[in-house]
Amino acid sequence: MTEANGNLSTISLFEDLSAVEIAVVSELARPVKWQAGDDIYALGDPGGSMYAVLHGAVEIFSIVSGVEKLFMTVRDGEVFGLLSLLDRGDRPGNARALESTEAMVIDSADLDRLAKEHPPVGVKVRDGLGRTLGRRIRMLTEQFQATLAWNLELTGLTSLNLERLITDRIEVTVETLRGEPLTGALLRFETSAAGHELYLESPDRRIHVIPYHAIVRMSVDRDGVEDREDDPTF
Repeated sequence: MTEANGNLSTISLFEDLSAVEIAVVSELARPVKWQAGDDIYALGDPGGSMYAVLHGAVEIFSIVSGVEKLFMTVRDGEVFGLLSLLDRGDRPGNARALESTEAMVIDSADLDRLAKEHPPVGVKVRDGLGRTLGRRIRMLTEQFQATLAWNLELTGLTSLNLERLITDRIEVTVETLRGEPLTGALLRFETSAAGHELYLESPDRRIHVIPYHAIVRMSVDRDGVEDREDDPTF
């Protein structure tokens, strides 16, 4: 981890702050830089600070039974480490740079200092933290609901017949936590030590193995199934 130059004007959390107010907050922040693959913190590490990503990407994940579970990818203009900043507890997960990344660090002590020395700015920052954390909780809740629905589909408890999608090689689009959706034909799904895994062949004939916990949503083109709408097994 090395220092990097930057300011907070591009960070969505500070969207309600004026240029002068952002300059005040920037004076309290500490710039850092990581290379791809660098560990930023691990589960159980002391907290008390948050990071604002200026350029790059950071993966937030946990490890369950030796298997990585990706929660989200934080990119330009976003923040992470909010919970430990607010409750000053240990880190609830892991963070790792996905690519070369520049960020700014704000410690809880700096936030306290901001509230004392610049109360109006401190209130705006606290409000921004609340809104950002609220959006994050809503997003994780939606991901949990999508994952639950996916598990129900895999166990046959919903009307979606994955076996039929696989047999007829109907094209589907799978959205994952990593960003860009994958489109192709389902080949099979299996259960491993890591849980359910989906095998998908993209148009360039590459095979993608997608763990269930990384799936946000799966969709099917209506034109691809309209001829089968009268089939009760689909």
